[in-house]
Amino acid sequence: MKKILKIGLSALLGAGVAATATVLYQKQQDQKLADLLAVAKQHFKFDDVLTSWLVSDPILLHIYEGGIIRADGTVVRFEIDADSLSIIETVIDKDKVGV
Repeated sequence: MKKILKIGLSALLGAGVAATATVLYQKQQDQKLADLLAVAKQHFKFDDVLTSWLVSDPILLHIYEGGIIRADGTVVRFEIDADSLSIIETVIDKDKVGV
């Protein structure tokens, strides 16, 4: 009986540690993406930003894709390097999105 109790407690403790590690990793990842998006917004310095986004999975090892939609409907897509915090490529779509 004691052996079953020890195994059950060990399994419960292991699940708790795994859940805690997952939550901490996700918080760190979310903060990293928020920092990258803040760098991108600072780089472009638009006053009329309606929305912005950053894809959570990198397209390469540390290159993330994102974009900004301005009030006039212009879409600015970019790629940002998470290591150097620099904008690598920028594409400005002149086609307006329905705003």
